[in-house]
Amino acid sequence: MNKKLLEEIGLTKGEITVYLTLLKIGETTTGKIIEEAQISSGKIYEILDKLMKKGLVSFITKEKTKYFSAASPKRILDYMHQKEKDLKSKEQELIEDLPNLLELEKFTKKKIDIKLFQGYEGIRTAIWEVLSELTLKDEVIAMGVHSKKQEKFNLLWPPWHKERIKKKITCRIILTEKGTEYYNMFKKMKYTEVKTIEGITPSAIDVIGDLGMIFSHGENPSVLSIKHPDIVQSFKTFFESVWGQAKS
Repeated sequence: MNKKLLEEIGLTKGEITVYLTLLKIGETTTGKIIEEAQISSGKIYEILDKLMKKGLVSFITKEKTKYFSAASPKRILDYMHQKEKDLKSKEQELIEDLPNLLELEKFTKKKIDIKLFQGYEGIRTAIWEVLSELTLKDEVIAMGVHSKKQEKFNLLWPPWHKERIKKKITCRIILTEKGTEYYNMFKKMKYTEVKTIEGITPSAIDVIGDLGMIFSHGENPSVLSIKHPDIVQSFKTFFESVWGQAKS
């Protein structure tokens, strides 16, 4: 039997060992289980108790001695289905309680917060997380943007900007290359203004909402997300300075 699969549906290694042992040798006492499964005598009753609660083991008493036996492997499917039902129920409870949790989060959000997101999945998480909080009063500004990075990182942005445009949020971008497919994509976007300035930079800096975000796409791709009013204002001031010099 696939032990890995049994672990993935919620059984511990000890539970798997005891269940498979009982399945193999049939009805028996704890002494025999300990001997066959090489399980500590101090843990056997705890493991058996958990298996019984899962409906995978039962026992009968003969002459004051308990004899344990494994339930049919078909019971594992029943156990999985029950877990699915329980999970669905918990999901509904969470959905109902989510407004309260979000309200609580408002009181704990810091005015200053710095996070580092690493790798493709980390960068994707960071940019979609901040987009979900943007409103019409926000503007997205970006500088040092170019296409000379792994293609998968370029492909992150079209759906992101599509969602931004649906929310009617404006964006100004300073690219470091002109006439490329990447450049033309931004030029065609609604609610988007593009300028260029020469010179490929190793990092791009965005201000999205109240966050400053420094992107690096080198050997260890990452984004440093900075929530700090003074630093974000510095990024905005620097952007406006470069924007004034950049070419339309």
